[in-house]
Amino acid sequence: METKIKNTLQQWIPGIQGCIETVSDYELLHQLASSCIHRIHLGTEEDLIWVEDIAKVVNVLYQSGNRYTKNAIENEFLCELVQEECPASLKLHMNLLPKELRKEYLKVILEN
Repeated sequence: METKIKNTLQQWIPGIQGCIETVSDYELLHQLASSCIHRIHLGTEEDLIWVEDIAKVVNVLYQSGNRYTKNAIENEFLCELVQEECPASLKLHMNLLPKELRKEYLKVILEN
């Protein structure tokens, strides 16, 4: 079943179509966050730009989403990023996220 999350990610993120059919929204967001973490660790300019682009798409979903969409993003995308958080990485993570999503990221940090 196509959902708003799957439709949006499929339209805006090249190469994601292959796994989109077989996973839930939550699993998809979790996998996307894991890919972002991997690319943050690689740290090349190209990888960090990719993470910024993904964060912009996730932000669009979050800002226009209903409670289900916002909850899925908080629980699977942002929580996964928070697992890697330490004082040294906070500034980088905040810079990679769009301004509107930073508040939610900090909220997730405080809740965990």
